[in-house]
Amino acid sequence: MPLLAAALCGLLLTLALPPLGWWPFAFAVAPVFALVARAQGARRAFWLGATFAAPFFALYVLWLPRSFAELFGPAFWAVYPFMLAVLSLFWGLTTWGAWRLAALSGGATPHARARRTIVYLPLLWVLVEWARTQGYFAFPWGTLGYAWLDTPVAQLAAQVGVYGLSLLVVVPAALAAAPWAAPAAAPAAAPWAAPARTRAARAAPATLAAAVLVGAAFLAGFAADDGAPELGAPSSGAPELRALLVQGDVDPFARAASAAGDLNTHLRLTEDAVSAAAAAGDPPFDLVVWPEGAVLGYDLGAGDAGPLRAAITDSAPGATFIVGGRTYRGGRDYNSLLALEGGAAVGRYDKHYLVPFGERWPLYEPLEGVYAAVFRAFGLPLLASTSPGETVAPVATRVGLVGAYVCYESVFPQVQRELVAGGADVLVLATNDAWFGVGAGAWQHFDMGRLRAIETRRWLLRAGNDGVTAAIDPWGRVTAEAPRGVPTTLTASFGPRTDLTFWVRYGGLTPALLLAALVAAAGIGAATRPRR
Repeated sequence: MPLLAAALCGLLLTLALPPLGWWPFAFAVAPVFALVARAQGARRAFWLGATFAAPFFALYVLWLPRSFAELFGPAFWAVYPFMLAVLSLFWGLTTWGAWRLAALSGGATPHARARRTIVYLPLLWVLVEWARTQGYFAFPWGTLGYAWLDTPVAQLAAQVGVYGLSLLVVVPAALAAAPWAAPAAAPAAAPWAAPARTRAARAAPATLAAAVLVGAAFLAGFAADDGAPELGAPSSGAPELRALLVQGDVDPFARAASAAGDLNTHLRLTEDAVSAAAAAGDPPFDLVVWPEGAVLGYDLGAGDAGPLRAAITDSAPGATFIVGGRTYRGGRDYNSLLALEGGAAVGRYDKHYLVPFGERWPLYEPLEGVYAAVFRAFGLPLLASTSPGETVAPVATRVGLVGAYVCYESVFPQVQRELVAGGADVLVLATNDAWFGVGAGAWQHFDMGRLRAIETRRWLLRAGNDGVTAAIDPWGRVTAEAPRGVPTTLTASFGPRTDLTFWVRYGGLTPALLLAALVAAAGIGAATRPRR
């Protein structure tokens, strides 16, 4: 029965995160916390966390096997259970770790261990969320802080980032769970082992405390949102610049074979938009953004690519271009964004966080034969492994320091924090979400990326191959958006900003602070352990 309840809570949690964003369902984690604290062993605690995760991820990322089966055939469904097992392992280890830490740090009695488990769970949960953005196989889908995205609470991300928003889910959840956390077999003399009616009465203050904390978060969010201009109005004191975001909607599978056609598509769309703006008497564009991989089959950074760069920049004279393509150095292949001005490449950003098993293949050289067989099963040739960029830094252009980044990197808050800390006064995302195919994946990617604008208080200009192409203001609001799945352009106004949020200045300390709090809580628990 507890495992079934945990699985049901996992299904309910999917309603809380983007694109639905029904935030009260985020507190479906509270019953799971109570069940974990009541568990009679670490193994049971593990299975509760894993059982909570399995249906959540099975439903929340269902777009992944649906999309890849549509693109590559049904063979990908065979890989999906393994992926779910790995994702479930993270949450299972989180609940197991909290239970074990409670037992080791002073949980001499069941009710003492339950209390400590409730303390450790929120801290360990968010620490694991951070850990899921690190390393080779990073996949941060399912971070609870995104549940607040379209509420005033989201504005607090400028101070605490998405991990702080996650704490505003798990801490109230832990408060609400605490009165129900005593193991069923606890001694009758223990305060937490009161009969159900007494326990329900004691739950009222804890539930009230959780509600007060959530209410305080809303009030603080309203206060943080108070400086936002009316939607569509210019930011006070910021110069207004004009951007053209180009959505080519080209076939992602035929791109290498039709490089000239794709280039002509983006050139034509840009030229048509520039002509239409001139005919309407509008000012020229300051910035033009083409999506990820808009120019494949050419090396825009090569010395002999001058005529091609000139052809691109001539399509919108005087504008700075951010163009997605491939660059090659020292025998390595990079997924890059190039800043072009007047036919010259004035800057380049190489994608740093690569998609595991999409752009980067573990042990590629020794396992080349294995990969070739797998690719053949999906009807693909052997794909080369992309090299990660060495640094995360903005590019200097006429419109200022541009924090340009690529696709998948939009769900890694450390990327945008580092770009803005390095001086970026506007964020530019070039992406190709056509790979998401069917389902909610593209919208989840879009919505999670919107929080980066709030965390950094920067304009975010997003150009996608088939969408979502949009402009997001520093408060996370969509000011302009193009329809998906059609070749088109989007005109957007934006204003560079130079102020630094608390998150940008100090957000890098988040994992250290969480770990310190966890160690401190464990130390206090051990120090207060009853002596035998």
